[in-house]
Amino acid sequence: MERKRKIYEFIRDEISRRGRPPTLREIGGRFGISSTNGVRYFLDKLEADGLIKRSANTARGISLVEHGSRGGTRSVPLLGRVPAGGPDFGEEHREGHILVDERLVGGGDLFAVRVRGDSMIGAGIHDGDVAVVERDQAPRSGEIVVALIDDEVTLKRLVRKGGAVLLKPENDMYEDIDLSEMSGRNISILGRLEAIVRTY
Repeated sequence: MERKRKIYEFIRDEISRRGRPPTLREIGGRFGISSTNGVRYFLDKLEADGLIKRSANTARGISLVEHGSRGGTRSVPLLGRVPAGGPDFGEEHREGHILVDERLVGGGDLFAVRVRGDSMIGAGIHDGDVAVVERDQAPRSGEIVVALIDDEVTLKRLVRKGGAVLLKPENDMYEDIDLSEMSGRNISILGRLEAIVRTY
């Protein structure tokens, strides 16, 4: 699910930035997929979901299906801040709402927060992006999560290694956060990343 979503977002961003979609080889190079058949597998899934259309025998024959042309949208609360204890959908904490294509997210309990900083730039997540998060206090190792440490929200990749629980950035300028060494701090995993929304 996560790789399919990332490939869709890469295609969308390339079209937005360059005015043209990426080739199969460019997609494969970006995501470490060695064969074009491997890329086609994910494009087949995206096409079946109604997110893209493809033209045969064209190197850049990928186009996005217009937002909302199939399926619906979902209103997700955008939190201006996350108080201690976890997301609070009270009006005093909301910055507003965003509309998200239902095909990009699960059916669970969703909220959104704005990304601050460049610690996840290697995962294609930029300062100012909006992270759509599904509440989940037991995400799997390797998933990108939103965590609350005291009163600070952070977006990182969760890695369980031996007895340690790490929050790993996707930027070599930042160090891992070892949650097992933070006794006495108020720490909670709020949920796992479902989608990134970016405006230009």
